[in-house]
Amino acid sequence: MKKRKQIRWGRLLIVLLVPLIAVAAIGIGIRKIFFDKPEPYDPALFVLEGDRMSYQDPAYETSIGIDVSEHNQQIDWGQVADDGIEFAFVRLGYRGGIEGKLHEDETFAANVQGVQDAGLELGIYWYSSAIDQKELQEEIDFVLERLEGIQIDLPVVYDMEIFDHDQGRINSLSATEKTDLALRFCDAMENAGYESMIYGNYTWLHEHLDHERILDQAIWYAAYQETPDMTEHFTIWQYSQTGQVAGIQGDVDLNIRLKEV
Repeated sequence: MKKRKQIRWGRLLIVLLVPLIAVAAIGIGIRKIFFDKPEPYDPALFVLEGDRMSYQDPAYETSIGIDVSEHNQQIDWGQVADDGIEFAFVRLGYRGGIEGKLHEDETFAANVQGVQDAGLELGIYWYSSAIDQKELQEEIDFVLERLEGIQIDLPVVYDMEIFDHDQGRINSLSATEKTDLALRFCDAMENAGYESMIYGNYTWLHEHLDHERILDQAIWYAAYQETPDMTEHFTIWQYSQTGQVAGIQGDVDLNIRLKEV
């Protein structure tokens, strides 16, 4: 008899707890959707002077940086620093968008050393064209092996883009598959002790990826214009591909980084 009463009380407790848990979960979801989201940026507060961008809100600190690869050739990093650049993302390498082979960027080591010697903050990016989890693991291993022993200040960034509309090897991937790859790369970087970030323009972030699944990820947003179309909180905005910076021959990508004070 005593055992039956215990069972009844146990069942009653379950009946009472289930609705309470459900209500709590709904409350957390509502708070996350409506209250935990940061305020969007105000496009009118972005000010472009020459080719240098600022954000005129005292609640934020901003800094200007560049991203570089072997396409930028040899760089005089001392001149870059003297020209007001505060951080740089260096391409570690890439998987060929059609042939699928892994490549280390020819200037990776030199650029990393140059950035550090110049006293700039260092970030890393990787261009991926992995088409499945096996290839992604190859890329993760490739990246982590080359990052060993390097002091990195900023995130390791996952960059996947349409390389060729006809022959590009990632063209058949669904948004779900591309999101799975991006998130797994980010998880691997975080597990290795690095910060992670996803790069993309508005179309890529909202159509080629499942945007709801990347809301908690740091975003590097690309749009070459004076005000951003995407006003939710990206961390970095690549706003120009035609920047002019001392120490670099030709055009270079310019970025603004925003950080709440």
